[in-house]
Amino acid sequence: MAVSLYAVLTLAVTALGATIAPSNELVENSQCGRVWLTVRSPDVRISATVIVQDVLELNWDFNGCSTVPTQIGLFDEKPLSWMSALSVFLVPSVEGYVVTNMSVGRGTLPAGWENGVGAKGPKCLWPWVGAGDNINIQAYNCLKIQPTWMEDNAPKINNLRIGDLAIAGTHNAGAWRFDTELSQVSRDSFVLCQDRSIWAQLVHGIRYFDFRIAYYEFYGNEDDRYWLNHNLIRVRPLVPLLREIRAFLDATKEVVFLDAHHFPVGFYQQDGTPIRNVHAGLLEIIQRELGPHLAHAGEFGTGPGSKGPTLQSLINANKRLLFSYVDNSIVSQNSWLWPILPHLWANTNSPTELFQYLDAAISMSPQPTARSPLFSAMAQTTPTVLDILFLRGSLRENADAVNRNVTARFASRWRTQANIISTDFFLGSDVVDLSIMISNERASRL
Repeated sequence: MAVSLYAVLTLAVTALGATIAPSNELVENSQCGRVWLTVRSPDVRISATVIVQDVLELNWDFNGCSTVPTQIGLFDEKPLSWMSALSVFLVPSVEGYVVTNMSVGRGTLPAGWENGVGAKGPKCLWPWVGAGDNINIQAYNCLKIQPTWMEDNAPKINNLRIGDLAIAGTHNAGAWRFDTELSQVSRDSFVLCQDRSIWAQLVHGIRYFDFRIAYYEFYGNEDDRYWLNHNLIRVRPLVPLLREIRAFLDATKEVVFLDAHHFPVGFYQQDGTPIRNVHAGLLEIIQRELGPHLAHAGEFGTGPGSKGPTLQSLINANKRLLFSYVDNSIVSQNSWLWPILPHLWANTNSPTELFQYLDAAISMSPQPTARSPLFSAMAQTTPTVLDILFLRGSLRENADAVNRNVTARFASRWRTQANIISTDFFLGSDVVDLSIMISNERASRL
């Protein structure tokens, strides 16, 4: 049954926080196959005058099931009856998705996680999805946060080495909203790559962050000189984001992987020589802000061909932040830094070429000579200069063109070998829940 446009827009504004699952409530269930919710990254035009952001999508995969549901619906509470559905759609194939006309909204994170530590375990935001025949609901799930998924699954996964984990990551993690003296926009075409803050990404279950760090000498205060960029564009100051990571580590037993992937401005001379005092200043800030949680690479046996330490060893030492650094000359002088983390980057604006590249690259990873036990599949396309100059598409449209296939590949072809999957607008995929499932599968084979 459908809802009116008026109801859609009213619920879009007020929906978040309407229903939060108790900690002991089953938030996902299906006897065969799965249903899940994602958030569409591009805007959706509902009418000539109405454009809705962050629209919900209903996804399903019933491959291999003897009975395939005939309909799927959106709910604002745990699906128990079709009478409570906000909207219902036909299921025409064994796998697929449907775009609703309702926004997830911008409410608070549930269960006390908006501004600090909350309840452990997966917690539901307001939207639920259910699928079944026209009488019974046979599968359901909710859009959820996973703030303590490593601790929740500790008995199963703590003996995994970090190179054997499946980890959900974010590409250009700090590019989520401008915070400069020139701009405070929250959406644009070619700079912002995420819709949620670093804190919210952590609470949702992201455990790997791809940081692009720049240095601007014209700021008077040393802390103010370090920024997270998207290439040459300043987006957000670094230190406040490090403090969000510190607060999360203080409040949980989760392990976080922070990657200084690129230094686009201020770290090198024109001939490529590192500016030592700028690198040293960054390392001092990292040690000051995150020091108690830093896992020193030199203290955890790792090397070429190694899968690194187990989660248990990091937790026993209470050193749960691994900081990798893209410059080998700096790593060689600082034994606590983790070495360059290989990034599987296709450097293409074609989704077809992206998946051809990643299929091959993941199948051949990790390389036996890699110094890092980790590797990251950069699961996003890259606009060309001409794309940007002529405003062809946007990062949101690009993400929409690949994120569903990222989910499908992670669940199938990449399932046995992928380590870190880094995406743009991560809520457009199911990488967090899949990383948890796959990590548990791998642990069961130990």
